[in-house]
Amino acid sequence: MAYKKVGPPPKNLPPLPRLKVRRPVLAKQTNQCFVFMSSLLNCWASNGEGNSVCHGFEQDLKKCMETYKPAKEQISTINYHASRLYPKLRGKVHD
Repeated sequence: MAYKKVGPPPKNLPPLPRLKVRRPVLAKQTNQCFVFMSSLLNCWASNGEGNSVCHGFEQDLKKCMETYKPAKEQISTINYHASRLYPKLRGKVHD
């Protein structure tokens, strides 16, 4: 099987000052209180608002809302590496 020669980088890259990814978030966690809120709303829909059956769901939602603290989003390092490698991809600039 023939192999392809690797030559100099292509000359037709766009004239960007840097490469950048817009939203480099790796993973986003959902709020766990949404589960409690949906169960409370379902209970209200089936039994009526203010029913004593839904009191436990109300307490669970209140406790979750008081203690919930969102986790910090993990941001990818892709922009750092792209800014480091872009000059090597672009090649030397002739003045």
